[in-house]
Amino acid sequence: MGQRCLPVAVVGHLCVDLAPRLREAAVLEPGRLFDVGPLGVSLGGCVANTGSRLLELGVDAHLAATVGDDDLAEVVRAAALRSFGERVTLDVEPGAGTSYSVVVEPPGQDRTFWHHSGANDAFTGGTLPPGDVVHVGYPSLLPGLLAKDGTPLLDLLRRASARGSTTSLDLAVVDEKSAAGQRDWADLFARVLPLVDVLSPSLDDLLSALRIDPGTTPRLDLADELAGRLLGWGAAVAVVSAGAEGLVVRTAGRERLERAGSALAPRAEAWAGRRFRRPVIAPRRIVSTNGAGDAATAGLLAAVAAGADPETAALVAVTVAATVIAGDRVTPTLLEDLVTPAPTTPSAPGDPAAGAAPSAPLLLPANQPRGRFYRGGAAIGAFRGTGAAEEFTPEDWVGSVTCVRGEPGIGETSLPDGVRLRDAVAADPEGWLGAAHVAAFGADTKLLVKLLDAGQRLPVHAHPHDDFAQTHCGTAHGKAEAWYILSPGEVWLGLARDLDAETLGRLVTEQDIDTLLGAMHRIPVAAGDRVYVPPGVLHAIGQGILLAEVQEPEDLSILLEWRDFELDGATDGHLDLGFPLALSAVEHSARSREQVEALLTRADDPGPGLPVAAEEYFRLDRHDVRGSAELEAGFAILVVTEGPLEIGGVPAPAGSTLLVAAAAGGLTVRGNGELLACRPPVAR
Repeated sequence: MGQRCLPVAVVGHLCVDLAPRLREAAVLEPGRLFDVGPLGVSLGGCVANTGSRLLELGVDAHLAATVGDDDLAEVVRAAALRSFGERVTLDVEPGAGTSYSVVVEPPGQDRTFWHHSGANDAFTGGTLPPGDVVHVGYPSLLPGLLAKDGTPLLDLLRRASARGSTTSLDLAVVDEKSAAGQRDWADLFARVLPLVDVLSPSLDDLLSALRIDPGTTPRLDLADELAGRLLGWGAAVAVVSAGAEGLVVRTAGRERLERAGSALAPRAEAWAGRRFRRPVIAPRRIVSTNGAGDAATAGLLAAVAAGADPETAALVAVTVAATVIAGDRVTPTLLEDLVTPAPTTPSAPGDPAAGAAPSAPLLLPANQPRGRFYRGGAAIGAFRGTGAAEEFTPEDWVGSVTCVRGEPGIGETSLPDGVRLRDAVAADPEGWLGAAHVAAFGADTKLLVKLLDAGQRLPVHAHPHDDFAQTHCGTAHGKAEAWYILSPGEVWLGLARDLDAETLGRLVTEQDIDTLLGAMHRIPVAAGDRVYVPPGVLHAIGQGILLAEVQEPEDLSILLEWRDFELDGATDGHLDLGFPLALSAVEHSARSREQVEALLTRADDPGPGLPVAAEEYFRLDRHDVRGSAELEAGFAILVVTEGPLEIGGVPAPAGSTLLVAAAAGGLTVRGNGELLACRPPVAR
């Protein structure tokens, strides 16, 4: 495409469409033979229909759905491979049949569907493909998503929001006789829509879900009224289609749009507070209306991903729908011809997202998410020199493009002028990260730094490896981490004896923490020690320790202990995967004392950095400044452990944290003190 188009993930409903070509009206008449044309066999449902249109428009789309373990699944797999290649992930539900629909479309009449839900009943969104836009299709046809009052759907949307994606949801007509038809959709919308940035149902979808009799009210008026309700329940953008009458677009205010993920937040002002109607485009012929609604949604999402304004996005939606109805081919040219990216949201002068990355270090204030499950916070206030802090604020997220898991926006760093670091990096990745980094890793900072105050001993936990996290959690990274110890204490690191899966599972279920801790290495640490914690290794941090942590930019913890903490570990401790699967990401084998010591660099070690094994993920170098020192160019998060110092001309007292863009080049540090420079891995 001529303009940058963000990748889109499509997850949800997938089935096989079996469509006999009918020459006359079809009725069920026992004993009679109807002569029909060839049987069309194709993939249908939101994932196939919306996904294929996105790919035809030139969008980098990735798909995920659930199939059964029957013969029909092989038909789906072969068709998906032909159409989507490696871009589709098909989870298998043992013992289930693959979903299919018989599409009955007599000439000149609307379609009727004979549908078998099959494996779609088990879909819960376990696999979340990469994408700056995440679209969930047809929850009313996915009972697993709506189980437990919609908890799986909420969890899926939270995971997408937590990684900064713009979330999207489409509905299907709700059969009043189905389980979905017995649900209180108004209540569900009130809980779900605060996590939905773009909602694109048809008017019939909404009327059936909300059990509204349309009476004689004009359909576009009804669509407008219901779009307003959707915004009132928390959606950022509501696009309601009234079929041949056209569609209605209504959007929330700027503040809500600024929380609408990476595709919409940078254009919040262009999208905020809009209300208009868009007529359809008459197709040059009508070949089939099957998939027209999904085509319109694909056009809408492609335009959003390409940075269009609301009017252009609506135009693309109706144009793609008309093209599909006419049986014509959708091409990238259609999107390129219609979309000119809308300007990003205006911001204050000097906003890095509006121009080049800064050429001087930026001092960052404390960024301590509230209501964490363990005590702490006061030691961070003392370290920074800001005084006492709230209890249960034990972490200061520094240079963060990452959210607290399940809490969109919480934990992310805002720059001094209010712009999110995530948006600033996306606007000028080479200025922030450097050309070599972008060539190797894209616009991914690969880094998160925290100050951590263990006001109580942290629970025993571990973090998954990248491969596990990408496969099962839908995140770009797992979580390796390393600690620079600022105050002494003790830590638990790795198993001292083997624990098989059954034993480990029993210790977790019974919360036998004494046995669990007794099976781990207990290690004293001093100020200046550095500790590398590989993914999968069990660990805990002792009470009273203050440390600086460098890690991969995710919030993923498998909690094996929760007995004395303010959390429900049985529900929240397994990354929504269940403990048998989550614990498979944990290292069960013992490490010798020598192997564990190899994960430490002691304070008196002459080397400035971490153990070599950590450099696959990140770097942390200690600089002892006596008069002056030089810092290499490149993206870095700095922690001043002793000071004051002057860094690139910026005064930096002890306890301060700074953000340095690659555009700043090499920096001179002056003064007497100590500095930690945390960096992403070397681009190779």
